[in-house]
Amino acid sequence: MSLVLTAVRRIATLGLCAAAALAGPFTTLPAHAAAGADLIITVTPRTDGAYSMRLTCEPDGGLHPYPSEACDALRSVDGHVYDLDLDPGPCPLIWDPVEVEVRGHWYGRPEAYYERFPNRCAMEHRLGPVTG
Repeated sequence: MSLVLTAVRRIATLGLCAAAALAGPFTTLPAHAAAGADLIITVTPRTDGAYSMRLTCEPDGGLHPYPSEACDALRSVDGHVYDLDLDPGPCPLIWDPVEVEVRGHWYGRPEAYYERFPNRCAMEHRLGPVTG
């Protein structure tokens, strides 16, 4: 009887080890893996073609033309794109709408932003280097 119990215990132990090994990739990431930001920024003007760029922060980079400036602007508002208002100066009253969408993660927190601006000047005044 003890031989059967020993065999059952070994099989159970092997099963638990296999389950732990398979579950490893599905566990939550450690805190240092969520550090930084990873954002996809899409700008869609009414008349020109749309363009997208990837922005990463810490390290600043990605496929963005001004990653350091964009990351600094976002750091000033803790990644809350809606809180950006970098240059509240005047813009001409020309209707040439531009849509901006930002999706991704800011230091582990999901970030989603969408806004339609009346023109490129208004977009640049509000979002600055974030839109390239």
